[in-house]
Amino acid sequence: MLKTLLYINEDLASSIALRYTAYLNKFSPLSLYVTHVVEQTEKEQAGTGLVKRAWEDGIVSSGEQLVNRMLRTENIDCPLAGRPKVVMGKREDETIYELRSGGYDLYIEGYLNTADPDQFYAVVSSELYSKSPCPILMVKNLSISKKCALLCASSVDPAVLVEKSMKILGDSTFKFDIVYFKFKDAEQMQILGKGDGGSNLQELESLLDKAGKSVDNVSVLAGNPEQVGDFLKQYALAVSTLPSRKSMRMQVLANSLAPVLLVR
Repeated sequence: MLKTLLYINEDLASSIALRYTAYLNKFSPLSLYVTHVVEQTEKEQAGTGLVKRAWEDGIVSSGEQLVNRMLRTENIDCPLAGRPKVVMGKREDETIYELRSGGYDLYIEGYLNTADPDQFYAVVSSELYSKSPCPILMVKNLSISKKCALLCASSVDPAVLVEKSMKILGDSTFKFDIVYFKFKDAEQMQILGKGDGGSNLQELESLLDKAGKSVDNVSVLAGNPEQVGDFLKQYALAVSTLPSRKSMRMQVLANSLAPVLLVR
């Protein structure tokens, strides 16, 4: 089972992430923990002694009530492996600390924005994403599918993509497709032959075969990020290595209508 940490707030993104996590558990069993960080303002951080400690205990208690409310509301079919972890501090710092100290295999959080590549890049280049010791799954939508896509391009290291993704999905019952992206600014996306994927695609197929995984379908797509992002909506998730800021693949992931699993 994958030891998994799910971050939740009392919002729509977390609601979708909770339901998606329960769906993911059907294909890849999870040992699920949830966490929430109560962030303080500078004014709230001031003060000392028993009064401050009592105030902090009250704030944490309110955070625990928030988490329990969300869990009761969604009532997901995926039991928790332990009590919710609610702490005070900076969200990124506390989440990184929990991921490192807890030895998690996977971190999940909700992310609803799909239209702004700059905002997406700001998230994936944040301290949390750059320092996370494990892959991160960004839940954008409740995608119901039995397939996942490995997103490849000329900028992708196939060895990293296969090694890291199979640590998360290798024992799952998902079917695997390869989606190879080639940028082309055109009104209509084109589906090319496998030969147009080049050596990276060949290496990716070979490495998956050595890992004992068959590929159901290979799609070599020539189009813009919006078109390819829309193509990905048929998948339960799209797997990719971390993209660079100017990479067209980053824009594809920003426009992906499927949840995105980032590995490195």
